[in-house]
Amino acid sequence: MPNGGSDCCGTCWFNSKNEGEPGYHGSTKEGIVTCQIRNLEIEDPFYTYCINHPHHNSNRIKTPLGPVYSGDDRQILIESPDNREVRDSLIELLQKIEEIPINEYPIGRGLDEEVIIQVGKLEEKRAVPSLKRITNFDPFSQPKGENPFKRNRIITVGLAIETLAKLIKDEAIPDIKRLINIGVQNLDSRNYDPKKDELAPIRYHATRALKYCSNNEAIDLLKGAMCDLHQEIKAFSRSILEKKIGIEEVLRIEQEIKLDEVKNSNHYQENENKWWEFWKKNK
Repeated sequence: MPNGGSDCCGTCWFNSKNEGEPGYHGSTKEGIVTCQIRNLEIEDPFYTYCINHPHHNSNRIKTPLGPVYSGDDRQILIESPDNREVRDSLIELLQKIEEIPINEYPIGRGLDEEVIIQVGKLEEKRAVPSLKRITNFDPFSQPKGENPFKRNRIITVGLAIETLAKLIKDEAIPDIKRLINIGVQNLDSRNYDPKKDELAPIRYHATRALKYCSNNEAIDLLKGAMCDLHQEIKAFSRSILEKKIGIEEVLRIEQEIKLDEVKNSNHYQENENKWWEFWKKNK
C-alpha cells in the first residue's frame, strides 16, 4: 500500500477506522477517516501525519500535540491547537526530556524536537528552565543498546538554543556564545568537508538564535559566524546582519574577512617554505 511513511494517519491508533489499534487493518473499511483526538476528517490518511502517532508517541498521549502535516514533504496542513491543556502537556513533556534519547521512528520530526518547537511557537515562558537544561546536553548522547536510526542530541540541542533565544532574547547570549563555535576547533579549514562537520546543525541554530537578539554582543557573534566554514551558517549570519546593520556594513566586513584569509594563507605558505628549507639543510 503506497504511503508517505508508516507514521501516517492511516496506521494510527487514533484513526476512527482502526478501533484503537495501530496498523493497516482499517484501510479496507468504507467511510471517512476521522482523527479521534482532533475531531478532524482526514482526506488522505496515508499522506497525513502528526506527532501523536504511536511511532512517536508510545505513551498514547491523547492531547493533540503540534500541527497536522500532509504530503511527501510534510507541509503544515493545520497548526497546533492552543489551549491550557496543550500548553501544560507540552511543558510536562519538555521537563521529561532526558539527555539520553530513545530510539524513535526516523522519518518526520521526533517528539522531543516537536515539543521544543511548539513551546517556542506558543511563546511559553515556562519552558525556559528546561530549554536551558537541554542546551547543556551532550550532543553525541545515544540511546542505550542498539542505535539503528543513529539517534543523538545534536538537533535537539540546536532547536533548544534557538527556541530559548526566541523566548528570552538577549538573555540567551551566554548560552549562544557557548554553542556558536562548537566543534570548530576540530575542523580542518584547508580540507573542509561539511559531511564530516557533525556539530554544524548546533552552530546553525545558534546563529539563527541571534536574530532574536539586539545588543552589540549579538552583532559581534554574527560577524564571527560569517567566518564559519559551513556555507549555510555563513550565509544565514550574513542575512541576519544585513537586517541589523545594513548591507554596506556587511560588505565591508566581508572585505576584511577576505583580507584576513589572504594574510593567513600567505603566512601558512611562508611557514611551509621555511619548513622545507630547514628539512633540506638537515636531512
